[in-house]
Amino acid sequence: MRIQTPSIFRLGWVLVVALVVAGVVSALPAPAEAAGITLSERQGKSGTTLSESVSANGHRTRTFTWTIEKVADPNTLSLNQGDTGTVTYTVTLTKDDGTVHGSIDGEVCITNGGSIPTENLMSNIKVTQPPSTVAIVSITPLDVSAKPILGPGESHCYPYSIDIPSNLVNSGSYKVTAATTITNHSGKLGEPKGPSASANTEMPATETLVHNTVTVSDTLGGPLGEFTQGGTKTYTHSFSCEDKGDNPNTASITYDDNTSGPSDTATVAVQCTTSSGGCTLTIGYWKNHADAIPSLLPIWLGTEDGARSVKVTTPSQAVTIEGTTGSNGIDKLYAQLLAAKLNIENGADGSAVTSTIQDADNFLATHVSGDWDGLTNTVKSQVNDWASTLDGYNNGVIGPGHCP
Repeated sequence: MRIQTPSIFRLGWVLVVALVVAGVVSALPAPAEAAGITLSERQGKSGTTLSESVSANGHRTRTFTWTIEKVADPNTLSLNQGDTGTVTYTVTLTKDDGTVHGSIDGEVCITNGGSIPTENLMSNIKVTQPPSTVAIVSITPLDVSAKPILGPGESHCYPYSIDIPSNLVNSGSYKVTAATTITNHSGKLGEPKGPSASANTEMPATETLVHNTVTVSDTLGGPLGEFTQGGTKTYTHSFSCEDKGDNPNTASITYDDNTSGPSDTATVAVQCTTSSGGCTLTIGYWKNHADAIPSLLPIWLGTEDGARSVKVTTPSQAVTIEGTTGSNGIDKLYAQLLAAKLNIENGADGSAVTSTIQDADNFLATHVSGDWDGLTNTVKSQVNDWASTLDGYNNGVIGPGHCP
């Protein structure tokens, strides 16, 4: 068999074809990942487009500021049991001349006109007074958090509201311009680009009055009426020893838009003394006159918050204690100590038994009636002595004397 050697002509053609193929391959672009091309460029070099529209509405308001003051006269009552005292309350309202305020609100409606989502959507709002192009307030970024990315063909309207300084609230024209950008806009990939749209508005010639009318309510006096100007409202209220202690009550303003305004509180302190001039009454009296007890409570038998102290909070509890006077010395001490403290709360001078009450309270802070049988004779004798001393006080043997 004879081997044929390729001719020089054929080898030349092979070399030419190889060179052509290599040139074509080298002219192709590198892969997107290698070249660092953004998502939007890989989706199509044309990117996307935006269009937008702006609406603007001017508002002129005058907002009134109100104050309220409540006074009680007198603010302290000293009453005897069974008596009443009358307090006059005065509620005074003041209203200022109002503060003028201007604002412009509206919407910026943006549409993605392309086939890919937007990237880095932003918009800044500028307010001017033509023919000037200088912003009269700081350029305000539009809040696009409700829809930060617009899908292909998607539209969304973003609301805005801008306060206008009071010295610039006038009858002239205002221009609101929204400059919106994305970073994948057709023809400007990777750089902020987008449309700008404007709307004109004017401030109304007539002011909208805010908080021009108020209503006043009172926790004690009830509804006190409607006010369009400052004014005064008075009413009276009666107190008795059932109201012993501090009695706060509040007058409050409600604005004509149903929002809450300021309030003020007046407090009346009711102090009660016995009608018999500081005399004492026995455990029998207190047991049978539960209606005289409520204003004198609460009373502690034992030191306040002591581990085993008893807090008397109701007339029925007091009557039960006063009626338990058997052979148990601690029960007797409970009854006499409660009667003594009721007498003192009722206005009787307790200086004659101050030390006895203190000793009894210290003992009852750590003992209850169930402990009686386990006490030593010495301690039992001491408990009986305390009860006897307090019995003498309640019966008028010592102290200010028994009530007639």
